[in-house]
Amino acid sequence: MLTIHHHYLSYAHKRKNEADPIKVFLIQEQYPEQLIGRRAGEGIYVGRINPGDNSEEFRQHIEIMLHRIPEDTDVAIVSEHPGNAAALDLYQQQADQYQQLLIVRLGYHIRENTKQITNSVAVLTPHQEPIIVAQISFSTEDQIFHAEGKLQRGQEIHVFSSPLGTIGVINCHDYTHADVLQKISKHNIEILVVSSFNPATRLFRQYALADIHRFSCFVIISNIANYGGSGVFAPFRYNGPKRASMSLGGALAYTQGETRAYLEANLPIADLRKLRAGQSSGINSYEDSIAWTPIYPSEEYRAQSEPDYVKKLQRPDYLENVDLKSVGYIPSHEQEELNIAVVQLKCMDKEDYINNYYCISCSDNAPGFIKKVKKHLQFVSWQLEDSGQQLDFLVFPELFLPLSLEPDLQAFARKFNTIVIGGVEYDPQSATLESPEMAVGANRCFIYVPTGSGEVKRFEYHKFTHSQYDALLPPIGDCIPGHFKMIRGENLLRFTYGQSWSFGVLICYDYSHFDIIHRINHDEYHSMPLDILFVVANNPDTQLYERCCMADSHRFYQYIVMSNVGQFGGSGVYGPVKTPGRRQVLLSSGVGTENISISTLPLAQLKEARMASKLPPRSDFQNKPGIFQK
Repeated sequence: MLTIHHHYLSYAHKRKNEADPIKVFLIQEQYPEQLIGRRAGEGIYVGRINPGDNSEEFRQHIEIMLHRIPEDTDVAIVSEHPGNAAALDLYQQQADQYQQLLIVRLGYHIRENTKQITNSVAVLTPHQEPIIVAQISFSTEDQIFHAEGKLQRGQEIHVFSSPLGTIGVINCHDYTHADVLQKISKHNIEILVVSSFNPATRLFRQYALADIHRFSCFVIISNIANYGGSGVFAPFRYNGPKRASMSLGGALAYTQGETRAYLEANLPIADLRKLRAGQSSGINSYEDSIAWTPIYPSEEYRAQSEPDYVKKLQRPDYLENVDLKSVGYIPSHEQEELNIAVVQLKCMDKEDYINNYYCISCSDNAPGFIKKVKKHLQFVSWQLEDSGQQLDFLVFPELFLPLSLEPDLQAFARKFNTIVIGGVEYDPQSATLESPEMAVGANRCFIYVPTGSGEVKRFEYHKFTHSQYDALLPPIGDCIPGHFKMIRGENLLRFTYGQSWSFGVLICYDYSHFDIIHRINHDEYHSMPLDILFVVANNPDTQLYERCCMADSHRFYQYIVMSNVGQFGGSGVYGPVKTPGRRQVLLSSGVGTENISISTLPLAQLKEARMASKLPPRSDFQNKPGIFQK
């Protein structure tokens, strides 16, 4: 059982007022080459447990390094080095003298009170005893030492309320553990520090770039120079003048490659708090007062009280389980692989949505659009008929399908025994609508399941959350459009085919909420996360969503399929696999392109990797995350 230890730190600090940025100094130091190998099993762990008789030499190295920390630094974060444990008193002197918070990775460390070895990080504050954060989740190599009795697990997740803000400190492999992230996120952390000794720098970067959005906080990753990848990330899009976009979008400072680095970054904590305080109708009203363009946060960080979706997730019936066998679904072929067609076509224009209260069938342009979609559906039909290929899923974007297409979709599902997933338009408004503000609509996704009897059963999932794009009213003159009422969903849907496989569906902004993803993957009836998570989107922020797909496909060790509209692109299929070229990407569609692409997911291989106690060295799958530890 994971527990939270909440520390309340009080000490005199240098910041004159809350508007001052937090000055961070991030040290990415070289780990002694003689104690580290390039791959696991080449001496990394033996050297870290017993670094030899060089403690005085290492201590002198730390003493020199400490002189590089500027006096006006608020928090210094130091990568692992064998001298750190030998020089804890020097770090404490630094904290005391300059009123600084220091977060120092010790690595394998013998605890004085228990004499046990834990993989540890020390948090040092002025004139207080160091607090030791012990790693909870073990890598494959850690588990070997644990089995031999040489390494013990930590039992607590640590959160620090400090003069700088609320800080969470996570220890390396804990960052892969979805349950750890879920628990720590509930403590309103403003800074998340990840202290690592890990060659998976690309994976951790994807985590950070997803988490600055999901948790609306700063993320700081510390790693050794031998691996690189340390960085400071913020929930803002730009650095410097607007439109001076960085390719990493959200990276204040970042290292690539194996290099010693000393990074300085200012965290605009006041801007973060403004961002979190913004309401859904007013986030743009203060955008100009923030130095950088903010990334739109989840509802959890915009609401003044507990969001509606959080209350629904707390209900015992929040998840509706659908057994596909019970409803009559019969697969067309052996289920070792699943074939999925991802639709990326251009949707109707923005005006067709807003001027018709998101009932695109009500637009004068609807007949031409419907004809186009039918042609694409017919083309896929011809392909399947000519090739004889089985198609298990066909997935469309959010708010894409006119309701009049339902007979065509049902016919397709019946003919090819295909489960069809698609976002649909809002119902038309009443002809007697007295005023625009009285409009009511629902953002829905329909799931059509064919059965052996020839019937096609339809399941509905309604969006839980309300984004800045949902239910916009038509503008009147130069006024900024408001929103009409959107009916929220009551249940998430999880589909299973016996014990063979499972899938779930989320609509766009719901996917921005980590607790929704966590809850659809974990409930009291299912020990395993979903095999496939479908995300139907109509969203311009494709790069951000791609990062989330990559992060989640590893944290939950599942395939994630995203279907977005052609105007924005970014549709794709992602998995915890070591693919050639772009890692984890099985399919990716560019901006402005229109296509219906078919991808094959090796389901049996995923299950085999999930159940393996240890993956073979040449496995096509990545190392397993924390939730899959025995």
